[in-house]
Amino acid sequence: MEGEACRSCRRGYPSVAGMADYRLGSDRYLDFADERAKAERLAAIAETTDLEGVARAYYAMTPDVDPPRCRKYLAHILGAEARGEALASQLVADGPILEVGCGTGGLLVAAARRGITIEGVDIASRWLVVARRRLDDHGLSVPLTAASADRLPWPDASFATVVADSVIEHCDDPSEALKEWRRVIRPGGRLVLWSPNRFTIGVDPHVRLWGIGFLPRLLADAYVGSRRGGAWVPRTLSARAIRRLVSDAGFRSIDVGPPAISRDWASSRPAIQRRMITAYERLRRYRVTRSMLRSVGPLWALEARR
Repeated sequence: MEGEACRSCRRGYPSVAGMADYRLGSDRYLDFADERAKAERLAAIAETTDLEGVARAYYAMTPDVDPPRCRKYLAHILGAEARGEALASQLVADGPILEVGCGTGGLLVAAARRGITIEGVDIASRWLVVARRRLDDHGLSVPLTAASADRLPWPDASFATVVADSVIEHCDDPSEALKEWRRVIRPGGRLVLWSPNRFTIGVDPHVRLWGIGFLPRLLADAYVGSRRGGAWVPRTLSARAIRRLVSDAGFRSIDVGPPAISRDWASSRPAIQRRMITAYERLRRYRVTRSMLRSVGPLWALEARR
């Protein structure tokens, strides 16, 4: 592995699958050695196939994912660009952007197509391999880096915007992550977050169960464990909670509300979901119902200034 130097602390780090790896630990699903080995294997496969091929190869080497979940996860990966387009439309090309938790690169492709200067960082180098394949399929090049959300390898004030889609609920300490994101944003720069709402009246998107957010954390963990075989429950936040955390981290001009849903993404959903999305978009138009959606809708979107 070739060495890399952290742009913030100057400490040396290895390179994995051809990408800088500044992680001090892996994610909660694989240990460090296994994760790096999986990324290297996937990178070799990615040289001879396309996005769908490398995604299928990943699940072929992940036997603990059963066929129904495999189909769902594949559909999520292949449809990531539609959601990325919805978020990219909210970004302003006024300087370099960092996407924290870029995953398989749906937003990276959407932003790069618009001529936005963007970089991606994720704690899972295996997903960065998939993201690189997606970018290559579109003839695009975006810098990709493996690092933890709360330990970024960039100097202070490196970016005009930090964006994170469905990431904050996976952080062990959201407060520390927000402080780190603020550190790398320029004065006056923007923070853009999207995340599932803890108090949604719908199904939790991570564990596919109703009412999880209304339970105390320990009880929710026990309930999900009994229904899903010990699955870890991401710590989704309410609109009120994320506003408080973002304010405590030192951001200002904070706005939280229900985001628009991409028409392209909506058109690919089953008929019943399309009808629900149509109703949701109508409710977003009015002040009272918009406030209701901010509290119990499926998602919240936040923008703030450093």
